[in-house]
Amino acid sequence: MKKVFFISLQTIIIGLVLMTSCATGKVAPPEHNFSFAVLADPRNQGASWKNALVEIRDGTVNTEPAFMPVELIVVAGDMDPLKLRYEDYLSVFTNAVTSPILLPVIGNHEFGNSAVHFRYARDVLIPSIPGAVCRHDKSCDYYLDHGNVRIIVIDSYTDVGKNGVVNDEGRQWVEKIIKATPLSIDHIFISFHEPAFPRYRHVGNSFDLNPKLRNAFWNMLLENKDRVRAILVGHTHRYSRMRVLDPAGKDANDPKTFPDEEGGIYQIDAGAAGNGEVNTIVQVQVEGKNLFFRVLQAKNGSNMPFAEIDKWSIIPNP
Repeated sequence: MKKVFFISLQTIIIGLVLMTSCATGKVAPPEHNFSFAVLADPRNQGASWKNALVEIRDGTVNTEPAFMPVELIVVAGDMDPLKLRYEDYLSVFTNAVTSPILLPVIGNHEFGNSAVHFRYARDVLIPSIPGAVCRHDKSCDYYLDHGNVRIIVIDSYTDVGKNGVVNDEGRQWVEKIIKATPLSIDHIFISFHEPAFPRYRHVGNSFDLNPKLRNAFWNMLLENKDRVRAILVGHTHRYSRMRVLDPAGKDANDPKTFPDEEGGIYQIDAGAAGNGEVNTIVQVQVEGKNLFFRVLQAKNGSNMPFAEIDKWSIIPNP
């Protein structure tokens, strides 16, 4: 396949030091409106996972103003058994030309249960992503530019993290990628598996296991909040969203509170596409410099109807 690269001089210099291209292929045009979806934690619930994928494909719930077709699907961890869940994806999206690009994120079950899942993500799924740029050729840390959006994916278990906690090296890598982002990118999203501010489950043993590293990471994001829009996570199996300005603050660390702090960064927990109480899809509509969000939920199982349960927007320059 012919290699296609659109790289600025700045990106070349930083890329020689920090990263390697891990896929080739057609990339999205730099300026166009589109939407992307965020799912998490399907695990062995193939029927619910496929039901979410079918809804993403068919868009049966699309109230006005309508969202555009999904072009990316971020899976924020615990997609294992990875090969089976990817086969489900291929069975729903049968047209390779129009299929959304699947962006896998390493979760604790990919890392902890079997090296097979990790290797399948590293050696099969991530190299198939057109335009993805890996931290190095044995890494599941990568980023993708799509239109005016950059999505940075962190494996918080292997090199740049442990037990879901992003370490100093990981924070520094993400910061360099953010600072190297070309001006044509308006929105940066970052995805890892375990929440910085968990709710419902895994409180105290997610990214908050190490408050010092968690706070340092969040404060780095806040220094770049002109373009960093949200963190996309999973792990708890329950949908939630919050906006955090003070990572050490009482509200951010109260598991019963969902702060909405002006000037903060959003954490969006995509719940679970099967391995939880309900089946959840988070969808993001990108319209130039503006972002519109909605959340769809259904009962677990196949052929279960979805309904919209939440919506909000980020409009930097109203």
